[in-house]
Amino acid sequence: MKKIIKKMVNNNSGFTLIELIIVIATIVIMTGASFVTLTVMHTAKAKEAASTFEDALSELASTAKNKGIDYNLDGTIDDSEKKYAPGIKLYYDNNGDKNKIYLQKCVFIAQPDGSYALWNLGADDPYIQSVNAHNGKGECLSSYIQIKMESISGTEYTLGGYNVFAICYNKKGECVSGYGTYKFSKKGGSSISRVQINKNGSYITDAVKDR
Repeated sequence: MKKIIKKMVNNNSGFTLIELIIVIATIVIMTGASFVTLTVMHTAKAKEAASTFEDALSELASTAKNKGIDYNLDGTIDDSEKKYAPGIKLYYDNNGDKNKIYLQKCVFIAQPDGSYALWNLGADDPYIQSVNAHNGKGECLSSYIQIKMESISGTEYTLGGYNVFAICYNKKGECVSGYGTYKFSKKGGSSISRVQINKNGSYITDAVKDR
């Protein structure tokens, strides 16, 4: 291709139609190859994010049943800390790069009615920083994926802006908040991987053909 372009520049008589067609065809092929490469990369990121989410769920269930939360970071879990339950949340970093999705270990508080509510602690909280990477923000998934959550009633929500997806397990290993189907895809694409969390704490993962 370089030889053809050089010939065009140096040859005062211009260039032939065949040479022009070759140049255009080469540009089209290179552009198409770049698009395919980006698509493959973003698809892989979505699958990787779903796998990371699944690993976090497994760790969450284990922590809820066996450990609990030492919020005071004094090495023991006293009576005042028994009201806390571990959780994870997916969110956009609206105070930094708003395009990045993070998975953060978080804290829920038991309510009088037996439910659990997310405790909105900042990334600078000592406990949050002790259990999360990136100065408390958590694990960065990707800037090129999209996550949706479908509740058991069939309502679908898209992660974005200031809303978060938060999941909590109790000491029985049950999911008491955030159960539903989480759909991972590249931005603008159909679901590639799904993780379904059931009320009993079990979860099912599957891969979906990308369209």
